[in-house]
Amino acid sequence: MRHLRRWGAVYVLLVLFVGSWLGQFVTQLAEFRSDQQAHQEPFVWGDFMQTFFAATFENWQSEWLQLIFQAILLLGAKHLIFKVDAEDMERIEAKIDRIQDRLGLPTPPPGETSDPG
Repeated sequence: MRHLRRWGAVYVLLVLFVGSWLGQFVTQLAEFRSDQQAHQEPFVWGDFMQTFFAATFENWQSEWLQLIFQAILLLGAKHLIFKVDAEDMERIEAKIDRIQDRLGLPTPPPGETSDPG
């Protein structure tokens, strides 16, 4: 369950991506077949796949540029937006560490939590 909470958004985005790509495949296949029938040409999978991947890569070129720009912007803004939260969390963790030391409780190594879930 912990894995799903941590990576759930990635799985949702993956499902949305595959679903939209399948949607593009189906609609483009119908359009390609219609064009082939209108010109009285036989349907050839190789021709369709070439058209499909050409359209896919045209879309992805602009989408990847947008995604990279958004990632850079978000990573840069993350330090500004969450800086106060990180500082507050560090102060709280330091206080907890001091309490554990005073009570003689073992301090877990960095990155390890005592939360079983």
